[in-house]
Amino acid sequence: MPARTHSLLWLALGLLMLPLGAKERPNIIVIMTDDSGISDLGSYGGEIDTPHLDRLAEGGMRMSDFYTNGRCSPSRASMLTGMESAKVGFGGGALGDWARQFREPAHRGRLPYDTPTLPELLKQAGYRTLMTGKWHLGGSDIRKDPAGRREWKKDHPGWELTEDEIEAEFQAMPVNRGFDQYFGILHAQDKLFFLEGDKHQYTEGIGPATLSFEQEFTMHCYLKEKRYNEHHGKTAKAFHDTDGITERALEMIEESEGEEDVPFFLYVAYRAPHKPLQAPEELVQKYLKRYQDLDQIAADRRKGMVEEGFFPKGAKQRGPWQPKNKEALEDFRLQLAIHAAMTERIDHGVGTLLKGLEEKGELENTLIFYLSDNGCASHVVGFMNTPLHGSKALVWEGGLKTHLIASWPGVIPPGSISHDQGWIGDLFTTSLEVAGVPYPERFRGKATSQPDGRSLIPLLKGGTLPPRENLFFNDKGQQAVIHQGRWKLLIEPGWYLQTKEKPGIAYELYDLQADPGETNNLAGSKPKLVKKLEALCQAWVKESGIVDYEDRLKIRPRDPF
Repeated sequence: MPARTHSLLWLALGLLMLPLGAKERPNIIVIMTDDSGISDLGSYGGEIDTPHLDRLAEGGMRMSDFYTNGRCSPSRASMLTGMESAKVGFGGGALGDWARQFREPAHRGRLPYDTPTLPELLKQAGYRTLMTGKWHLGGSDIRKDPAGRREWKKDHPGWELTEDEIEAEFQAMPVNRGFDQYFGILHAQDKLFFLEGDKHQYTEGIGPATLSFEQEFTMHCYLKEKRYNEHHGKTAKAFHDTDGITERALEMIEESEGEEDVPFFLYVAYRAPHKPLQAPEELVQKYLKRYQDLDQIAADRRKGMVEEGFFPKGAKQRGPWQPKNKEALEDFRLQLAIHAAMTERIDHGVGTLLKGLEEKGELENTLIFYLSDNGCASHVVGFMNTPLHGSKALVWEGGLKTHLIASWPGVIPPGSISHDQGWIGDLFTTSLEVAGVPYPERFRGKATSQPDGRSLIPLLKGGTLPPRENLFFNDKGQQAVIHQGRWKLLIEPGWYLQTKEKPGIAYELYDLQADPGETNNLAGSKPKLVKKLEALCQAWVKESGIVDYEDRLKIRPRDPF
């Protein structure tokens, strides 16, 4: 049977296998925030006001053991491809920025064109595919952009900018990787508040976007971020990133009027609460008042996580760090307050989105996932991950884990909780299954490998899943593996510029079932297990093509920054 006929047959069979007995294929929405802490949400024990997300959790499922890849681009790559990030160019903490790209395939920093993405497969199956927000997976349109070409050459010393490379850059943009519509920024970060006349880098489709300046804000912009603080204290009509991403998502749904029978896939990728720290002033002041006693806030977060069943009552934790200097402590409180304000504004956006779906009669037939791309960032020193240890880009639990809310009325039991292990690449495989879409054996003329993600359908239906035999992580000189959902080995954990100055190799081994706070290092008492897990890590690194971080620093000495 010809390959095309074979693929079409499987597609037809997949469309007949409607998910979980549903009468029609559901809409699928993935809402991803950037640098949220696992205990930020009210439904995860946090003190931030998140009523709309709490409502979503009440009507669906929360997961307590859900892992990302610990950093933004690697997590996004796995979510959209179902693959371990090194297989699609984002291994070892690689990012989708020109100045951080390498020639090696595992660190290329751009999704390979011959690996299918979730929107590409859903689009082929008849879904409308929509995205708003942060891309950060490579790609640009420099075909007729001399300034862009010069910037590319500056950031890729020794590389040749060929016509093939220019075309590959163009084909990596969201609308060329399966999205019918795209609005957002292609790179990592920018201001969140824009006044009319400000230069901006928002893209609509493949060209510059037009922003709306209708709502008035008093803008709080963290003053120590000098590149972004020029609007601090101003009151004016402005474009606000979080609100704009939400509004454009709703517009995309509304622009499809007359196609009510066509399901859609929507990916909303908020940049908040990632730096720069910017939020409406009234929300910042609200949380500054709330964050006077940080010891109590941390204790309440732990208590909330315990009461919700997300952290064992008797388990130890490492105390969340706070500055001892009074001036530094006040600055720390401010950063926490802006983080919280940005998170509440996300909740407001989710509420707006849910209301819009409800008004259109779409909410009942929509599967929604809500999560962060990693744990909270280092500027809040893991405080927002309490009671877990660590922060974004570190391989302790606080850097790798996120809250995960899944909602699908009539399918997911309301108010349910799963303590089974999940991973961000599972959203890819799960989405294909609920849409009735098989994974292709070939894509763009190349044989494919099966996704690493697995379907979470058993969990969504109230069942269970065993943990993976091994779940691996690698980020800028650090390695970790979680073996059978219990034993976690970390090799050289921490910021590389600090750990490389210490002699020898640091090993940390934890029993996550008894010690999810990672307080009792068992590496010295279980040398055979350490050796076994280290060998697994080394084999995985070799198979994945991940290059030793010290060798990468010889090429890009400023990569850690």
